[in-house]
Amino acid sequence: MIIEHLSKIQLLIERDKLDLAQQQITEALTSYPDSATLFGLQAEVYLKKKAYKKAKTAVNTGLGLDPEDDYLYMLKSQIWLHLGYHNEALKAVDEAILHNPEIAAYYGIKAEILMLKKQFGEAEKYAKKGLEVDPEDLLSNNILSMAQNKLGQSDQAYERLENMLMDDPENSLTQANTGYHFLQRGEIKKAKEHFAIALQDDPNFEFARSGMLEAIKASNWLYRQLLLFSFWIEKLGAKNKWLFFIGLIVVVKLIPVLLPFYLVFVFWTWFTGPISDVMLYFDRYGKYLMTDKVRTLTQINIGLIGLSLASVGLGLGFNSGFFGLAFGAFLSIIPVYQLDYDNRLLKKFILSGFAILFIGLGIAIVAASLTGATTLAGLWLILSLSAVAFTWISSFIN
Repeated sequence: MIIEHLSKIQLLIERDKLDLAQQQITEALTSYPDSATLFGLQAEVYLKKKAYKKAKTAVNTGLGLDPEDDYLYMLKSQIWLHLGYHNEALKAVDEAILHNPEIAAYYGIKAEILMLKKQFGEAEKYAKKGLEVDPEDLLSNNILSMAQNKLGQSDQAYERLENMLMDDPENSLTQANTGYHFLQRGEIKKAKEHFAIALQDDPNFEFARSGMLEAIKASNWLYRQLLLFSFWIEKLGAKNKWLFFIGLIVVVKLIPVLLPFYLVFVFWTWFTGPISDVMLYFDRYGKYLMTDKVRTLTQINIGLIGLSLASVGLGLGFNSGFFGLAFGAFLSIIPVYQLDYDNRLLKKFILSGFAILFIGLGIAIVAASLTGATTLAGLWLILSLSAVAFTWISSFIN
């Protein structure tokens, strides 16, 4: 009897009838309270509903009943992945592989996590392992093409994508992946076409939606150059990326006349993203592609830009201390913008803390200037050092 229950519930989940599936699971658990599989299905429903805390509880309960269930470890990996904890996600999928090394998708998931950790060589290795188990595995094929793109094997990546599209032209993951391939090559029109096909099939597909947003923003020449530069930086790998930026600092130290160009470069890389979001917000159609969270953060940044501009005006016409508030508000735009890109509580806390610190120091500079306090120079120094500290800390926590 339980097999019939499980099949029915799985079908409901596949059809996204999540409330009905949840109801069926609750009823089935009254008869089969020791079924680890039922708790796995419950976790799957919560995962789809983005109720990650409840999903984690369901998975842990299931593992308590059956500590060797590879599928539960896979679900645990997906929960950690959605929460932004890549190392924990990696450990969980390793457990899934340990208990069942014959599932190709597990290697694909591990390769996906390694891609997010920017370990492209390792991602390629595990995607290929997945294809050794099942040459037709969709996830492993897609992740392999992504890794090949990052490793400079663009022709091989595109050949793989073409073959997958021939086999299944309506697959949203492959279409979105092809969109990113063209985006990295700067072919924005083709990228949009593939993202559009992916979104027609699945309007809620976050991977495709994010890609379409990037493609729309890349219609702006300045943002497109930054995007292509960021793709190039990614291909360098973590170690070489640090060497590149350290090299820039050394060059500026040796040739001080280049400092203004370096500062323009830094501000360009920092602020093009938030500015492009503001432009998208005021676009007639683009704003509808924004999530509620991004829309709210962009509204905050519009307010910060307004505060910064108003403070510049007050600094010119009333008191120079307002330049401190202008600078603080301007700096706050970056951590506010970055709040959208991670679910880790520690990172959110750090980013929010810096935003508040920048604004607070700006207000303190205004107060010190208006009252003639001797701490004015010290506050400017702290604000400047805080900006430098933010650039290094934000790089480490990414």
